[in-house]
Amino acid sequence: MSKPVTLASLEPGRTAVIGELAFDEPDAVRVMELGFIPGAPVSCQRFVPLGDVAVYQVDGAMVAIRRETAAQIEIVDPQTVRRSPAGDN
Repeated sequence: MSKPVTLASLEPGRTAVIGELAFDEPDAVRVMELGFIPGAPVSCQRFVPLGDVAVYQVDGAMVAIRRETAAQIEIVDPQTVRRSPAGDN
Protein backbone atom coordinates (compact mmCIF):
# COMPACT_ATOMS: atom_id res chain seq x y z
CA MET A 1 0.00 0.00 0.00
CA SER A 2 1.39 3.40 -0.93
CA LYS A 3 1.93 6.25 1.48
CA PRO A 4 -0.89 8.83 1.35
CA VAL A 5 -0.23 12.20 -0.29
CA THR A 6 -0.52 15.02 2.25
CA LEU A 7 -1.09 18.74 2.17
CA ALA A 8 2.57 19.27 3.11
CA SER A 9 3.55 18.09 -0.39
CA LEU A 10 1.23 20.48 -2.25
CA GLU A 11 3.27 23.04 -4.19
CA PRO A 12 2.38 26.74 -4.38
CA GLY A 13 -0.14 27.42 -7.12
CA ARG A 14 -1.55 23.88 -7.01
CA THR A 15 -5.04 22.88 -5.86
CA ALA A 16 -6.28 19.58 -4.44
CA VAL A 17 -9.20 18.18 -2.47
CA ILE A 18 -8.91 17.43 1.23
CA GLY A 19 -9.13 13.73 2.03
CA GLU A 20 -8.84 12.19 5.48
CA LEU A 21 -7.57 13.95 8.60
CA ALA A 22 -5.06 11.98 10.69
CA PHE A 23 -5.64 13.75 14.01
CA ASP A 24 -7.12 12.83 17.36
CA GLU A 25 -10.65 14.19 17.75
CA PRO A 26 -9.88 17.50 19.54
CA ASP A 27 -7.21 18.39 16.97
CA ALA A 28 -9.40 17.27 14.06
CA VAL A 29 -12.20 19.53 15.29
CA ARG A 30 -9.83 22.50 15.48
CA VAL A 31 -8.47 21.88 11.97
CA MET A 32 -12.02 21.56 10.61
CA GLU A 33 -12.94 24.85 12.31
CA LEU A 34 -10.17 26.43 10.21
CA GLY A 35 -11.90 25.09 7.07
CA PHE A 36 -9.89 21.92 6.39
CA ILE A 37 -12.94 19.70 5.89
CA PRO A 38 -12.76 16.45 3.90
CA GLY A 39 -14.03 17.07 0.37
CA ALA A 40 -13.19 20.79 0.39
CA PRO A 41 -10.85 22.24 -2.23
CA VAL A 42 -7.56 23.66 -0.92
CA SER A 43 -4.77 25.50 -2.68
CA CYS A 44 -1.25 26.25 -1.55
CA GLN A 45 -0.54 29.97 -1.84
CA ARG A 46 3.05 30.19 -0.61
CA PHE A 47 5.65 28.97 1.84
CA VAL A 48 6.87 31.39 4.49
CA PRO A 49 10.60 32.04 4.00
CA LEU A 50 12.94 30.51 6.57
CA GLY A 51 10.17 28.65 8.31
CA ASP A 52 8.11 25.52 8.20
CA VAL A 53 4.83 27.36 7.62
CA ALA A 54 2.73 27.44 4.47
CA VAL A 55 -0.29 29.56 3.59
CA TYR A 56 -3.31 27.76 2.12
CA GLN A 57 -6.58 29.04 0.73
CA VAL A 58 -9.49 27.00 2.03
CA ASP A 59 -13.15 27.83 2.54
CA GLY A 60 -12.62 31.38 1.27
CA ALA A 61 -9.90 32.19 3.80
CA MET A 62 -6.12 32.25 3.87
CA VAL A 63 -4.81 30.01 6.66
CA ALA A 64 -1.18 29.54 7.72
CA ILE A 65 -0.29 26.19 9.25
CA ARG A 66 2.93 24.38 10.11
CA ARG A 67 4.30 21.64 7.85
CA GLU A 68 3.86 19.18 10.74
CA THR A 69 0.12 19.88 10.76
CA ALA A 70 -0.17 19.83 6.95
CA ALA A 71 1.51 16.41 6.94
CA GLN A 72 -1.52 15.01 8.80
CA ILE A 73 -4.03 16.23 6.21
CA GLU A 74 -4.37 13.83 3.29
CA ILE A 75 -5.18 15.26 -0.13
CA VAL A 76 -6.59 13.87 -3.35
CA ASP A 77 -5.75 15.21 -6.78
CA PRO A 78 -9.06 16.43 -8.25
CA GLN A 79 -8.19 14.75 -11.55
CA THR A 80 -8.17 11.34 -9.85
CA VAL A 81 -11.54 11.77 -8.16
CA ARG A 82 -14.21 9.80 -9.98
CA ARG A 83 -17.40 11.67 -10.58
CA SER A 84 -20.70 9.90 -10.09
CA PRO A 85 -22.67 9.15 -13.24
CA ALA A 86 -25.50 11.61 -13.89
CA GLY A 87 -28.38 11.00 -11.52
CA ASP A 88 -26.28 9.33 -8.78
CA ASN A 89 -26.28 12.25 -6.33
